[in-house]
Amino acid sequence: MRSLASKRKLAIDLDSVLADTMVIWVEEFNKRNNSSITKDNIISWDISKILDISITEVSDIFTYIWDKRWIDIPSTEPSIGNIVSNLHNKGFRISILTKRYRSSVSNVIKWLDLHKIHCDDLMFVYDDALKTEYPFDILVDDAPINFSDLVQPRIGILFNQPWNKNFSWPVRIDALSEVINIIKSYD
Repeated sequence: MRSLASKRKLAIDLDSVLADTMVIWVEEFNKRNNSSITKDNIISWDISKILDISITEVSDIFTYIWDKRWIDIPSTEPSIGNIVSNLHNKGFRISILTKRYRSSVSNVIKWLDLHKIHCDDLMFVYDDALKTEYPFDILVDDAPINFSDLVQPRIGILFNQPWNKNFSWPVRIDALSEVINIIKSYD
């Protein structure tokens, strides 16, 4: 009997799906600007407009936290490594698909190891490449823009975050552990 997944490729985004990066981003922003924003205040992808800062400053903070504070970045839910392993054990080929700047790659790998996150493939998206150019059957991401060129039978599952609440997308989850139930509804 074939498993539910039958070796389908499940691509999972890193930032804000596995790693709760914005928790540390806002902490660092608050330190630098003597402010008290929270992740829930980030209600749009365009952080620079919400906080009236430059895109460079937004990027510099992301660079800093992955370079200097990667160990402080929490997972989006407890035992995230076990959740990913369970998906793998159900027959999925697990791909971590993340848009990165090159200097963060080694710390991303250390973060995945620290949280015991198994993956069959670790794919880094650079520059302006679209995630839909990569091989997967199902994508879990917090950015609906990454689903814009998605065509069936591929599935896009939006991981709920404050900045994507206003996007209209039919398939959403609040926790990675919900993925298996979504996929059952497609089978």
